[in-house]
Amino acid sequence: MTQSMQKNLIGSRQRSADVIVVGAGVSGLQTAHKLQQSGASCIVLEASGNIGGQPCTSNNFNGDNHPRTHSLATEFGLIDEFHPVQGKAMLEGYDAFEHDEQPALSAEDAASLFQVQAIVDTLSQRPEASKENMTVEELISAYGATGTVQKLANLWTRLIFGLSSNNVTASQFLSHCASCGGLLAALDNINGATDDFTITEPSHQVAAALSQRLNPGTIQLNQKVIKIEHASGNNCTILAESGDVFKASKVVLAGSLSMCGTLQIEPSIGAAATWDGMKEEQGFSSTVDVVFDHPWWQQRGLSGYAQGLSGPIAQVRPSGIEIDGLYSLSCQVAGEQARGMWLWLMSEEERETLIMQHLGSIFGGNIPRAVQVIEQDENPLVNGQQCLNIAGENAAANGQGVWAPEGDIHFAGAKTSNVWRGHLEGALEAGERAAAEIMAVIGTSNAIDLAPRL
Repeated sequence: MTQSMQKNLIGSRQRSADVIVVGAGVSGLQTAHKLQQSGASCIVLEASGNIGGQPCTSNNFNGDNHPRTHSLATEFGLIDEFHPVQGKAMLEGYDAFEHDEQPALSAEDAASLFQVQAIVDTLSQRPEASKENMTVEELISAYGATGTVQKLANLWTRLIFGLSSNNVTASQFLSHCASCGGLLAALDNINGATDDFTITEPSHQVAAALSQRLNPGTIQLNQKVIKIEHASGNNCTILAESGDVFKASKVVLAGSLSMCGTLQIEPSIGAAATWDGMKEEQGFSSTVDVVFDHPWWQQRGLSGYAQGLSGPIAQVRPSGIEIDGLYSLSCQVAGEQARGMWLWLMSEEERETLIMQHLGSIFGGNIPRAVQVIEQDENPLVNGQQCLNIAGENAAANGQGVWAPEGDIHFAGAKTSNVWRGHLEGALEAGERAAAEIMAVIGTSNAIDLAPRL
């Protein structure tokens, strides 16, 4: 223990547990839930005054693609009555189309899209085919993608990584597709094409349900961790900004790479160096809700689901909730242009103008004036950072991101998941994995009941 840590221990309150989990998002709570099920003691430290972490961008799920989410939602009674999508979808620059169909592409574009999807889907199932020195743009161009298909591929990478296709490596993209079960499964996940159950405010509800399963006193809110010392011999000391000190044999960081960059960790870990080396290259993805006084898209026979090929908006989804006679469309703003809207120090009014202009372009113009435009992320330049399956240095031979423990520090968080079916499913899987890793080392009195791996 360093002298500075010893000084901080004087007069401080100390608590101990087998495991300290840093972060009370869904993944951190799932880790604690699985650990306590297996007989390990656990404390969850959360910097804010709330649990739940990053909110989901969608409340629609599919039982086949989201087995953990479905299992928990069923157990906790969170599943809402499912309402099939009513109305047609939109793709910027094309006429409206049915959800189970594709937009009216030209014959050349349709053939090119079919070929590119089939080739990339095959490559994602063959890790040895990873194209280390190619970007996604170069990869699909090599297989004859038309200009339209290149725009679609650019949309895919913006939605997944918050980056344009010329800034995402082919190996990174193929790794992500493999973690989803192939490109087509990844696109289904993006488009929500196979939704069959819904959860209102899924991150909040699942987190609340998981917290109720934990032992009293497990969750410690307003405990911002500032320093972690992990010595050999399962001896970790965690210092909070409050002055409280926590002891454990294992520590779980449930916020992935970005958390590594905000903590003082001694001795340093490789994940922190990874974050320092790539944080400036991370993509950008944030949510903006546009509120109207009537559901004008329904009056046009549209569902409210849409995607943008240019401009800051990548995807639009209806909130599905009417509050005080108001209706909203949730817009995912993603990519370099979206990030620039905040980096260029634009005012909220200027950002609102650009978002409304692009929303009008996506829906063919003549949309009514919004009642309000709400930026959901308080600090989108941080919260909007995406690092989905970008664990390059930790990648296994099969191309999937594997967050191996470093000493007594383990990693959870949706972005460390080895299977990616969306944020919530990834968070649950990562929590299970972290708990299983720890229990394999410290032993267990009860077997961990893990959901089937996909």
